[in-house]
Amino acid sequence: MYLMGVDCGLTISKVVIFSLDGKEIAASSVKPPVLRPKGGWIERDPENLWHHTAEAIRNAIGLAGIAPGEIACLAVTGHGNGVYCLDRNFLPTRNGILSMDVRASETVDLLNNQGIFYKTHPLTGNQIWAASPPVLMRWIRDNEPEVYQKTRYISMVKDYIRYKLTGELSTDHTDFTGGALADTSKVTYAREIFEAYGIPEVHGMVPPMLDSWAIGGRLTRESSLETSLLQGTPVAVGGMDIGMTALGCGCINAGQMCIIVGTWSINELIVEQPILVPDILFTSTYCVPDRWLIMDGSATSAANLDWFVDHFCLWEKIEAEKRGVSLFQIVDEEISSMGPDSCEIIFHPFLYGNNVQPTTRAGIYGLGGWHRRQDLLRAVFEGICFSHLNHVEKLRRVQHEKEAFIAGGGKRSDLWAQMFADVLNTPIEIPEVNELGALGCAITSAVAVGLYPDHQAAVRNMCSVVKLKEPNSEANRIYMKKYSVYKILLDSMVPVWNHLYQMIQEIKG
Repeated sequence: MYLMGVDCGLTISKVVIFSLDGKEIAASSVKPPVLRPKGGWIERDPENLWHHTAEAIRNAIGLAGIAPGEIACLAVTGHGNGVYCLDRNFLPTRNGILSMDVRASETVDLLNNQGIFYKTHPLTGNQIWAASPPVLMRWIRDNEPEVYQKTRYISMVKDYIRYKLTGELSTDHTDFTGGALADTSKVTYAREIFEAYGIPEVHGMVPPMLDSWAIGGRLTRESSLETSLLQGTPVAVGGMDIGMTALGCGCINAGQMCIIVGTWSINELIVEQPILVPDILFTSTYCVPDRWLIMDGSATSAANLDWFVDHFCLWEKIEAEKRGVSLFQIVDEEISSMGPDSCEIIFHPFLYGNNVQPTTRAGIYGLGGWHRRQDLLRAVFEGICFSHLNHVEKLRRVQHEKEAFIAGGGKRSDLWAQMFADVLNTPIEIPEVNELGALGCAITSAVAVGLYPDHQAAVRNMCSVVKLKEPNSEANRIYMKKYSVYKILLDSMVPVWNHLYQMIQEIKG
């Protein structure tokens, strides 16, 4: 028997088939188009996403060379927050909005000025930010009233894909507590939240909220034809991708931290009870019984490196093709001889916003005529690490981690993993499996159908660590000097970012 994990991320949808001991049997990925109809708007066509995901499922089964009936169960995960709106027939009323979207920045200011944070935070444990579902629904109410009127259900991305698989719409508590739509301590919907945001109607649009490890439905005949999976295959509810990734690392105990170096800078700590801290992005339930998760993060991680490489690393692309290796292997080699004392440049990785304020923009500081592209590359790597540290420091004020795991792009680069260990000044454990969100889905699926009696047994049999990066004290000393400048620049740039935003608004009229 085998297990399948479906991971609908912000840039790529991945489908991975695992054996019962957590070994990857086959994987397929697709890149559904991301739509940018206006500056700061980041969307995706839900139907297009479904067809791409179904294609990836078909491909994974073909690559595995197994019969569809050998898949015991599958689960779906996906990016948290953003929102997918559906009508009474479960058809999209607009494109899905992704969690990197910043269209609702002015709505955030409006809500904060009205003191909504102080009304909702004791219930949700969530900050108010631009891509949070209730903020986006308020924006839709104010700017797209015809969409708001037609919308009967709201869902997260994984819930929409699971609906397409099973014909049943539900959600899990990790996505809706992590999306400020539920009472995080009581794990229930609370009408007061929706009323505070000025969207009381949305209280009637939310789907049933289940445990991540519950069965959320079974494959329909229609989805069976499109995916090649067997009709009737059970589909576990699943959870938000950050929780599923932490589970894939093997995090089930309080004090375990997961650092995800992906489109977002995700920094999360497992705790035994809800801890509602105003300056932490959110507290949510976890995809394991009797555990919660505190997370601080922003869209300041590996997507910044992807942007730099896409625009400025043509030689590296040519070299990678010539040698038949990954582009990022060439990038690593290019800066591998540079130590922490070799780069004088500070980079703010805010190409897609930041948690400091909605108007932030990326910046390069200390650039001189003697610097090379390699210096800029090194600064981008370091700046992303500093952004993660900025979030981890908030978590440590609540509870210091007992052990830390790394996932995402940082996991695939020995150089970057070591940099994280040095900057965070903590040992970094590197899991064996690359697609950890999908593995978290496989673990959830195994528990859902009783292949393992509980999460502890599943993790014990399906998760393993292959490397440990110990921090270097001298490297940490140098990085902390740079980080102090990084933080000084954060404070200094706030008025500049505000003036820049005002200038752009005036130019656009």
